[in-house]
Amino acid sequence: MTTLISETSKEINKNGSLFNDFPWYYSIFLKKIQNSTDDFFRKDFDLRLISISYEKNILFYGDEYFVNKIKINKNSSIIIKLSSSLVSSILDNTLGISNNKFSLKTLTDIEQNLINDFSSYIYKNIEQYINKTEVNRKVIQNSKEYNFTFYIKYGQKHAGKLIISIPEYMLPKIEEEKRKEIFNIDDFESTYVNVSIGTGSTRVPLTEVKALEEGDLIVLENSDINKMSVLWNGKEVKFAIAPNPSLIISIDSNGGDKMEDETNTNSQNMWDSILVDIVAEFDNVKLSLGELKQISEGLVIDVGSVYDNKIKLRVENQIVATGELVILNDRYAVRIDKVKKSKEEAAKQPAAKVQNTAPAKKAEQPKEQQKKLANVKTPAKNKAAKEDENFDYSDFEIEDESI
Repeated sequence: MTTLISETSKEINKNGSLFNDFPWYYSIFLKKIQNSTDDFFRKDFDLRLISISYEKNILFYGDEYFVNKIKINKNSSIIIKLSSSLVSSILDNTLGISNNKFSLKTLTDIEQNLINDFSSYIYKNIEQYINKTEVNRKVIQNSKEYNFTFYIKYGQKHAGKLIISIPEYMLPKIEEEKRKEIFNIDDFESTYVNVSIGTGSTRVPLTEVKALEEGDLIVLENSDINKMSVLWNGKEVKFAIAPNPSLIISIDSNGGDKMEDETNTNSQNMWDSILVDIVAEFDNVKLSLGELKQISEGLVIDVGSVYDNKIKLRVENQIVATGELVILNDRYAVRIDKVKKSKEEAAKQPAAKVQNTAPAKKAEQPKEQQKKLANVKTPAKNKAAKEDENFDYSDFEIEDESI
């Protein structure tokens, strides 16, 4: 038997041994106890393991039980409970149907001995898996109790329930079973999964991140137009691609060295000089398992459909902007079409809507030339522009080594 684990059940049961051990108990305990009933009652009863729980659950209630306590050592015992309907079915099968109304309270010695013998026979079949080592009182007090509930049918009729309660410390430590794969990835080539694809990164001063505007161009210095990366569960796998010619653009740097000198002459505080990594990656990209297989095999693949997705620019876990991917010379770049506002700026936005429209005229002025961070610089912004910055330092978590 295989237990399928979903993402949700992983979260709920990642520390729960019941969940992880269920397949073993299902295959081993069920088989052993089924053999016990087959030998004892000539294969007249059919068992199903329907529950394993630490505590009594809803399946326990609604019936009376014949309880048999089997002592294992001085301090430990196993409890085997048979529901009244199961006891009645066993007696009818073994001793014949009685005309008297059945009750656990009126069982004869012969009937009780029969049920006790059956309980003992069950224990003998699972005895090899029971740890009989004596433990101290503290272990006993802190131990949970496993309750195995079996549903039993007698022919086509409901016979009753069998519940076996075993202290956790008496059960075996189960090693994870290694299963033989019966499917090949080729069977699921057309199945799509959501992944992120990274295109590169660059390192820039924080002050330039704060001054991002729509239309700005960010060149990803750490990129290769012949390669991208699949980002999945914290792992990064690079793969080769054929560059898309339609992404290629040209730009005139117009004396970048002079602009860089002018920018550096402006007064900067310690925070402005901190360098941060901007990472560019596609979001919500679907790739087929066939494409992922080609990536793992190091083949050059066509990811043309990926280019239709937006690129997000991220500093640590903070998304600062989105845009479209372009190629500038031998590097990828991102042309920004939307800048994410800081928390403080977003909070001010509703208040700005009720004011008069006079200040809005500033937004109609021509935009300054596109810039390439770290390479293509623009003149430093005046004081008024600085007051309109979209980010403050509290938006980012900066490691000490950056200072």
